[in-house]
Amino acid sequence: MGHSGRGLLVCCAVLLCAGPAVALEAMDTRLSFSFADDDVLRGPDKSPTGSPSIPNFSPSGNNRLFFDDYERRDNGFENLSYLVMYANKPGFFAGVDTEAGMVVRAQVTARTKEFSLTDDGSYVRFSKNFNGHRVGVTAFPVSADRFRLGYSYDISWGGARIFRNAQAVPGLRLEYESKGISAYLGAKTGFAQVDMQDGTKEMDTVWGILGGAALDLHDNWRIEAGGGLFDRGTIDKRELRIVENGKYNTPKWYGYGGTMQLTYHIGDPIGTPIDFRLYRNDPLAVQQFYAIPHYGPGLSLTAKSEISFVFQRLQDGDAASSTSTQMGIAGDITVILKWRKWRMQNYVVYRDLAFMLYNVPSYPSFVDFSSGSQVHADLLAFTNIDYYIESWHLLPGIILGLRRPASITGVADATSAQSLGAQTFVFRSEADPDVLDPGDKVKLIFSAKATLRWDLSSIVSLLGELQYSFDPNRRTFAQDENGISTRTASASSILGFMAMMRARF
Repeated sequence: MGHSGRGLLVCCAVLLCAGPAVALEAMDTRLSFSFADDDVLRGPDKSPTGSPSIPNFSPSGNNRLFFDDYERRDNGFENLSYLVMYANKPGFFAGVDTEAGMVVRAQVTARTKEFSLTDDGSYVRFSKNFNGHRVGVTAFPVSADRFRLGYSYDISWGGARIFRNAQAVPGLRLEYESKGISAYLGAKTGFAQVDMQDGTKEMDTVWGILGGAALDLHDNWRIEAGGGLFDRGTIDKRELRIVENGKYNTPKWYGYGGTMQLTYHIGDPIGTPIDFRLYRNDPLAVQQFYAIPHYGPGLSLTAKSEISFVFQRLQDGDAASSTSTQMGIAGDITVILKWRKWRMQNYVVYRDLAFMLYNVPSYPSFVDFSSGSQVHADLLAFTNIDYYIESWHLLPGIILGLRRPASITGVADATSAQSLGAQTFVFRSEADPDVLDPGDKVKLIFSAKATLRWDLSSIVSLLGELQYSFDPNRRTFAQDENGISTRTASASSILGFMAMMRARF
């Protein structure tokens, strides 16, 4: 057994022996057995997803489409659990409440049969009630990743990855809450490689300050806003290092920004995205991850819109010896309708390339886009419609989506006789780019998925998905008869399926 497996057993033993003062809760535990094929029309040598020749039982996230998992980080194929040792006790002083939660994410990798153990928001908290006004302090000893800005997970920012290559990112938050209003102010720190004045690179402290507030304007309206300032180290570009009096001075890599969301709802209360519930310090709430939606007797409506502006200091794209400030923007509009057992979820999402690459940062790394580049934002829209057949515990649905991915086109090389125009880089995410040939245009992506969920009990479900994606922007490299690699258009149409038996407890 590897070190991770032994660590899991030790962790479980400690939790089980914790005694009556502490509750052991297995929250959001899921075991998934899948039978899937990312691309039924092609094998690994032809498929852009690397799909196997025939379906197999190994879990994979390659068949996830751009609209999947918008409100959460996981894709549903994982075998994992949150192991939580949780305690809540009244204080020795009037109105004082104390609690703590050790939150461990234990994930099993099917191919290596190993456990991966990571902290996922362990915290210590105390609060004091002053006649309906509660003031609290929450400390995150290991990871404050869930303590971030933004409201929809895919366009949130300010998590642990805002500090490049940092490992543990602990944090501290002060909180205030009363009827209809809440506010917080906090900080997080990490270690990152920083250019020192003697010319060396050393690990040094990086930090961030975050704050925000929420106000219920009416029974049906809520407005929330937050902002942050981050010292992320130094800009890793040699051209910016200036020698003065025998010392190397490298510009600081600062980042800052703000986020706002306005929500209107009728019927259902305003929820919290699943991956932010530990940020709310309620570890047991994550058990609702796979719960059937609540259906009221009449019409239920939730409409919300958020927008974020982020800024960071980078090397100027037109003058290598100076810096400039790059701005990124992201936002969405969400409308969720429920009537009887029908549910319709509609999303429109905007992310410009600077926001998508905020943690990379930018492209090329640490360099702002040049003034001659043509930069286009990522724009997508999708609709999810499902109907719950309560007597059979069936939830069939369909999802339709359209996307224009983000892209950047450089300046054409007019001095080259063979130049047909500038190359375009297409970004579906920071880790999924494609390079188009000069003159090629970015085209729309269409995706569709039919889904079916059948709950056999409160812990076991059967799921099925049939999906189709049309993406003409995919490119691949292949060798010709002379052994020379050439870039060619990959398959545009992809048809896949997934069948899964999943347990949750």
